[in-house]
Order: sequence, then structure tokens, then C-alpha cells
Amino acid sequence: MAAVILLFLLTLSSPLFFGQTLKPVEAGDKLIESACHTAEVPVVCTQCVKSDERSGKADAVGIANIIIDCLMSHSSYLASNMSNLASNPAQNATKSAYEHCFLHCSDAKKALNSAALELKNGSYDSAELSLREAALYQGTCRYEFVSSNETYVPPNVYYDLKVFDILTVAAFRIIEKL
Repeated sequence: MAAVILLFLLTLSSPLFFGQTLKPVEAGDKLIESACHTAEVPVVCTQCVKSDERSGKADAVGIANIIIDCLMSHSSYLASNMSNLASNPAQNATKSAYEHCFLHCSDAKKALNSAALELKNGSYDSAELSLREAALYQGTCRYEFVSSNETYVPPNVYYDLKVFDILTVAAFRIIEKL
């Protein structure tokens, strides 16, 4: 009976004895929460970062790069949607707005590529400028839709434009602290 009690106590105390916790909390999770808590919608930022396998070991620069990768994905997705909308004969009246937005999304992706490279090289001011350029391209795209009452924009496209804004702000806030 004493052996059973001893085994039971060792089982309960072994995580403490060996310096482990029952549920390990990675330093990455705390950094992600800290980096994303200032975002307009922290859940979107956290979801973006945690969806990347690099997030567990990422430092602040790594988290900014992950967010920029998410932004590049959204730009690609938006560009593809704009191309599809522009090629739809039913949307012929607003074809030019979709075509312009396609070009703006493509340009935003190029600026985001530059931002990612500049971050990796430690050129944080340049990365911030490239990120600002990408935001301007996306903003111009959105303005085309807002200024034209005739342009139909599917809800999923508006959603992705909003997610792009949220992630851009999160990336800005991280980069300006570097």
C-alpha cells in the first residue's frame, strides 16, 4: 500500500520535480499575444500568426514576417477575385474598377515582398515604407469601390479588404517597435 501511495505522489509531483508544467506554455504564445493585442481585431492577427508553423519559435521580426505572408496571401486572393469579377460579362459596367483593383492588389503584393526582404535584412524603416506602399495600393482599390455606387463588391471581397487593413495595422505596430 505504501508503494502505491508513493507512486501516486511521484506521479503528481513529477512535473514539478522535473521542472515541467502540466500544460507547457510556449514563449511564442506570449509574444504572439503581446504582438497582436494592439491590433484592431486581435483574434484575426493571432489566427494569422498561429496558422503558420514558424510561429512557435518566432521572435518579433518573425511574427511581422508571418503577418506579411498573410497579407501577401490576401493580396493574391483579392487579385484573383478582381480578375474573375472583371472577366464576368454580367459585371461589364464596372469592369474597369475591377481591373484597376487587380493591378493595385498585384502592386501591393510586390510591395509586401519588398517589406519581407527588408525585414529579413534588418532594414525596419524601409520595411515600414514598403508596408505603407502596400496599404496605399489596397486603400486605392477600396476607394474605387466606395466612390462608385454602381460597383458591386461581393461580401467576401469586402471581408478580405478589411482583414488586409487589420493585419496591416498589426504589422505596422510590430515593425515600429523594432
